[in-house]
Amino acid sequence: MPRPPDPQEDADFRALVEALAREGLPRRTEAARAVEAVVCALAQRLEDPDFAPLRELLPEPLRSRLVVCERHAAAPRAPRTAAEVYELVAEDLERGPDDVEPTVRAVLASVRAQLPEDAAEEIARRLPLDLLPLWRRPS
Repeated sequence: MPRPPDPQEDADFRALVEALAREGLPRRTEAARAVEAVVCALAQRLEDPDFAPLRELLPEPLRSRLVVCERHAAAPRAPRTAAEVYELVAEDLERGPDDVEPTVRAVLASVRAQLPEDAAEEIARRLPLDLLPLWRRPS
């Protein structure tokens, strides 16, 4: 049963979408779809109980929205590599997997920008190794 909308979470989600739009996705609808696609892929990747503590470190609104989307709920795939994360995001955005890496990076950069550095580093220490390059700031 869906829970009622939380105005604070909705405001936080809007702030994330706006931050993402500033990262390079010009339209809010495209930014919102990108956030939802990346969140769905991450939710499938982090379903492993070993990553439950990681979920708690993520900022709102990402943490509360970190669930598998309707499209993938019937048969979640648990992507094991960054390439498989790109494939899932590409399916949701109806684009090619090679086209979505900048989108995934932009979503994660927007999330990371909302965190204090110590929290971002703690998340980096707990991320699966294959996702770590997506989280790190470009050098």
